Amino acid sequence: MTRTLLLLAALSAATARAATTIDYATWDGTRQQADEALIAAFNKSQSDVTVKYNLVPWGVYWQKAAAMVAGGSTYDVMWMNLDNFPFYQSQGALSPITLDAKTAALLPATRTAPYRVNNQLYGVPLGPQPVTVYINRSLFKERGVPIPTTTWTYAQMLDAAKKLTFTKDGKQIYGINGADLQADLEYGMSFYYGAGGQGLIKKTGDTYAPNLDATFQKTSQMLLDLIYKDKVSPGPQASTQQGYQMFLAGQMGILVQGSWMVSTWDQNKDLDWAFAPFPSVDGRAPRPVVSAHALVIPKGSRNAAAAQKFVTWMNTSTQAQRMLAQRGLLPTLAETYKSQYLAALPGRNAQTVFAQLPNSVVINANLRSLKSLPEVLTVLNQKLNLAWTGNAKLPDAISQASAGMADLLKQSK
Repeated sequence: MTRTLLLLAALSAATARAATTIDYATWDGTRQQADEALIAAFNKSQSDVTVKYNLVPWGVYWQKAAAMVAGGSTYDVMWMNLDNFPFYQSQGALSPITLDAKTAALLPATRTAPYRVNNQLYGVPLGPQPVTVYINRSLFKERGVPIPTTTWTYAQMLDAAKKLTFTKDGKQIYGINGADLQADLEYGMSFYYGAGGQGLIKKTGDTYAPNLDATFQKTSQMLLDLIYKDKVSPGPQASTQQGYQMFLAGQMGILVQGSWMVSTWDQNKDLDWAFAPFPSVDGRAPRPVVSAHALVIPKGSRNAAAAQKFVTWMNTSTQAQRMLAQRGLLPTLAETYKSQYLAALPGRNAQTVFAQLPNSVVINANLRSLKSLPEVLTVLNQKLNLAWTGNAKLPDAISQASAGMADLLKQSK
């Protein structure tokens, strides 16, 4: 081997040794194949950064996230949801993210705004990730139910759910996944906002108060009735399967879930699924929720520069955006890659996903300075869950939730 070749080999080896390995963590298994493909593409395109993928169960994930506050070991890039963001940011557990002017110009300001505090950016949202409606077209056709393609109302959806609830070949088929539509969570809240809801916590100056008003109470009852009055949804004891599992198995006609579920339906090649428009409530335009999950860089990361490089690539690189859109997932720059997204989902009525985006709502976007938000929402969830599981009357559950929330909010500034 010549001296030149020896030198090149030595330089190549030194470069390989110098590559920084960063740990990327997420809880979302529905994106696993897409994430692994993205990471492989990133690793191939880089010489100085290598990313390791970590899929962590939800509960364990937040235990690890708690280490950010304790100052212990952590991942270099993590998923963050907006409900938990105020706490981790306020505790100094997240590093500011600095984007160059070109990258910043690409990202829609409305999507990065929830993760800005005092003009510092602490998270770059992945998505948008809207709540959507899926339908089983085979069941609709079998039961003679009109297939919604552009608009429909809650009353029409309920009527469809009633017709789609029947017994077939000894198996119970249900109309809709009402057990998932608890009104304080993103799927149920999509109906609450559509009914005119303004948010479950009201901020006045520097004070906060529960806002479980008449709209929330009416929407909660409407959704709870799907289980106990209309009986178009399995109750807590009626099925060992979750709503998405029943839909996947062809045992549910309508599923309110997230746009990120598309890869799950590939597990059943016989499932004739499509998107449906989000239904209007009381004549109002639909206002479904967008989940503003973001990539954050924990303060404890020892590879912040490499982590930021990966975050930027994931959210703005042409390669990453196309890969996501071509897999039927909405990339950060969704509108730019709309044609690729629609081409990936031919005949699935995917245009309805884009139609709902302009009027969608980001939950709690105005509460990002409320440090106790996770605890307040936990109290609400626990109390309302008593009604959804049949262990309390809804008015009592709402009253208890409001009282518990108020106690916590009095301590918040």
